Amino acid sequence: MGFSSASLFAANGSKQPELLRGNDFNLNIGLQSVNFTGVDRLATTVNGSLPGPTLYWQEGETVTIKVTNTLNVTSSIHWHGIILPTGMDGVPGLSFAGIAPGETFTYRFKVQQSGTYWYHSHSGFQEQTGLYGAIVVLPKQAEPITYDRDHVVMLSD
Repeated sequence: MGFSSASLFAANGSKQPELLRGNDFNLNIGLQSVNFTGVDRLATTVNGSLPGPTLYWQEGETVTIKVTNTLNVTSSIHWHGIILPTGMDGVPGLSFAGIAPGETFTYRFKVQQSGTYWYHSHSGFQEQTGLYGAIVVLPKQAEPITYDRDHVVMLSD
């Protein structure tokens, strides 16, 4: 099943990744056929999406993220720039063993900052083949400015 570059963003058929909000998340790492250049390729996706879903967290709250690996190789998710306990950092060989094929790993930590960040794999070339997504951490205090909408822009090559 191939997708044109204009149509593959999310498994739900929209032209943007799914937006997930709250404290409890279920993410599934898998493979999906994509076609950005006229040639079908396999991409590593999160919840069938490339990029993966945008995660919205609240500063000061504890998040629980259950990540299931449906690949036939070990995988991982690193929470880039997020202040958290070492065991939740998601770097195989440094902070944990990785997520084995068919297994689920539960990340759980208190969100200690606000801002825009990203998550990605630290396993093989999974980031380069699509395993990444955005994180938006909303601040505890109201922002001093008002705006009509917020856009997250992710670039990849």
